[in-house]
Amino acid sequence: MKGACDLHIHTSPDIFARIANDVETAIVCRDAGMKAIVLKCHADTTMTRAWHTQNQVPGIRVYGGIVLNLNVGGINPAAVDVALKMGAVEVWMPTYHSLAHYQATGLMGGYGHQGADVKASYPVKPITILDEAGNLIPEVYQILELVKAHNAIIGTSHLGSDEALKLIRAAREMGCQKVVLTHPFFNPPKCTVEQVKEAVDLGAFVEFCSGNALSPIPAPISLDLYKEVIDLCGADQLIISSDTGHPRKTMAPETSRMFAQSLTYKGVKEADLERMLKDNYHKLIDFED
Repeated sequence: MKGACDLHIHTSPDIFARIANDVETAIVCRDAGMKAIVLKCHADTTMTRAWHTQNQVPGIRVYGGIVLNLNVGGINPAAVDVALKMGAVEVWMPTYHSLAHYQATGLMGGYGHQGADVKASYPVKPITILDEAGNLIPEVYQILELVKAHNAIIGTSHLGSDEALKLIRAAREMGCQKVVLTHPFFNPPKCTVEQVKEAVDLGAFVEFCSGNALSPIPAPISLDLYKEVIDLCGADQLIISSDTGHPRKTMAPETSRMFAQSLTYKGVKEADLERMLKDNYHKLIDFED
């Protein structure tokens, strides 16, 4: 894991149980030899948390971002504008407040398999980025303009597969260089291999989350799917993150190490794994060196 990066780690404080806080996570990742991590939280922005963590844990880069759930106003350009000015490196579309998440889990603000008692305690309307005609709403374009201006990452997060592809297409047409299809085989977005190939062809990066593959909860995901995408698309636009922090998963470095090792048993070349864990991150994060 020396030199590896991770675009997707959940830490405490959070409304869900986490196995480590920001500082503890950064220390573990640094001591494993990792180069950089990005903190993600469904309920909070993480760019200020990352700033404080960075000042406490030398030897690793720590970044944060904003998830466009209802706690920041949903698809809210004002929240994105401030987050980017304060150093956010990624803007994620909604997670547990998205329409696709609600359709997959039946819950708003929670999960059936994790913290089932954690849910919105007031009426909330699921978020979609599409209007009644199936077109992107105007606020999405405003957010993409901000992401482009800051050369930040736009992540599809828990949008449905069709929504995600519409977002990717629009982002690329507008000139956004850093577009990420988030955990494609998790539900949501529950993409097909063909949809993942379409995202790659549009110029998006695809984020394989090792924690999704190695945890049978909420549903098992076959390693063969990841291998199929690598064989079909090559590794130049693929990255490996962990999506860890949950009590059912190990810490980020070990989770991604096990995932990468497992893929070698499926025949994935070590050079491709190096690309996905390390090299391709230089296309998404502007490191100082």
